[in-house]
Amino acid sequence: MSRPFLIVFCGLLLASNAFSTDVLLPAFYAIHQALDAPIEQVQSTVPIYMLCSAFGQLIHGPSSDRFGRRPIILGGLALYGCGALLAATANHIDIVILGRALQGFGAAASVVVARAILRDTHSGDELARTMALAMAMISAGPILAPLVGTGLVAAGGWRMPFVAMGIFGACMAATALWHLTETNAAPNPKALAPSSLFAAGKRVLRHPQSRFFLILASTLSCMIISFIAHSPRMLKDTFGIEGVTFALVFAGMGFGIIFGQVINNRVITRLGVLTTTRLATAGLAVSCALMAVLAALNWLTPVSFAVMMFAFNTFFLVSLANAGSMVIDPHHDIAGLTSSLLGFVTQLVPS
Repeated sequence: MSRPFLIVFCGLLLASNAFSTDVLLPAFYAIHQALDAPIEQVQSTVPIYMLCSAFGQLIHGPSSDRFGRRPIILGGLALYGCGALLAATANHIDIVILGRALQGFGAAASVVVARAILRDTHSGDELARTMALAMAMISAGPILAPLVGTGLVAAGGWRMPFVAMGIFGACMAATALWHLTETNAAPNPKALAPSSLFAAGKRVLRHPQSRFFLILASTLSCMIISFIAHSPRMLKDTFGIEGVTFALVFAGMGFGIIFGQVINNRVITRLGVLTTTRLATAGLAVSCALMAVLAALNWLTPVSFAVMMFAFNTFFLVSLANAGSMVIDPHHDIAGLTSSLLGFVTQLVPS
């Protein structure tokens, strides 16, 4: 498999959570009205999805160390598609939530195994650069998904985003079936043994580099998930922004992710992954502080908010992508389990 294929394929797998979350945002109020469900219950589809994805990664990661990456991806995508179908045909919000839970559990395989595949094939600064380029695909979530979701809802109602997610899952499964070769050259038959799982988990958590960047990654995830889950209601209530305008504003802010990853790939080559991550995290803190000051002074307008969120996104994914590679890099032989711990912590804490 070529490096460009791995970057695009793994990037799309990594983007599945962002796409599956953001494409549904424009449908929140349509679901609220169609199913006569409280808006808070509709909003819960985001943390429910992320929670099930978090726990799913604990299963899929070690399983990919035992059975290989390819079969776990295919099984996860099948579950993801079934969840989308269930939600698309639901007549009650509880069934929608159940479908989202199944989607999250299935998508967990895509996310956790994508990181393991990149670790199977790269290491060091090369891993960080490749991870950064792959995670740049996550920008498809905030940039394209709300626009796509708005169009789908306008064309066919709130069920259409779930149909789109089902099609996305089917296309990814077909690609994996026909083009993905196994990257786990030495599956460990003892990988799922309780003693092996305990020893491997302890090894990751006791490693200073992995432990520090695991904490950083979970903190960053708290920030972004909180914003995504509340953005439709916040922008509507604060600035009166909804519908197509919401999708356009959300997309504009998301371009910061692409900008950040382009810079990230170049700066890592010159300064190394550690220095690049330190600079990005400092920039993230400054952008948050400026936003807080503007809000306290009542100077936060739609334009200034969008500019600050663009800056936030620029530094956010640089820090998150690099932190992820720093967690996984020291543990090539247990890449699946290490990736599962990373995913579990970074998704469970925000949920």
